[in-house]
Amino acid sequence: MQITELEVWKASMELAKSTYETSGNFPETGSGTLSAMIRSAATSIPANIAAAASRKHGKEPLNNLQKAKGLIFELETQLYLAEKLGYISEDQLNSLLEQVDTSRRLLFGFIKYYQRSDNHQWNNHHSDSQQDFNSDETQPDTSF
Repeated sequence: MQITELEVWKASMELAKSTYETSGNFPETGSGTLSAMIRSAATSIPANIAAAASRKHGKEPLNNLQKAKGLIFELETQLYLAEKLGYISEDQLNSLLEQVDTSRRLLFGFIKYYQRSDNHQWNNHHSDSQQDFNSDETQPDTSF
């Protein structure tokens, strides 16, 4: 399976794109700006998913997925701050949070699937077992 076929990667790429576009109008005062932090977190989510997909064995792929999980929460916090500072509207925040939620649900399901899969070789699994990607950690039933 190619990384571009994974729903979790696709959703996180869309989130990164939307976040990147939205943060383009933030005030810039240096490399540590909120815009730079948001863009870094947003682009690192699909990058960590891709890094996990490139490895078939060991704990490193799961570590990459856990990093992506942490980055989603980091990004969510940064988006709330951006709204509080007036950099984005409440509507923009809500739109981005919907994408955050979708990416998070897919990632949680994928982590759970990965943890259960034999030998952590999820690259060899087919996407036809969609229910394996649902997570008990979230309420909505979403396919991977």
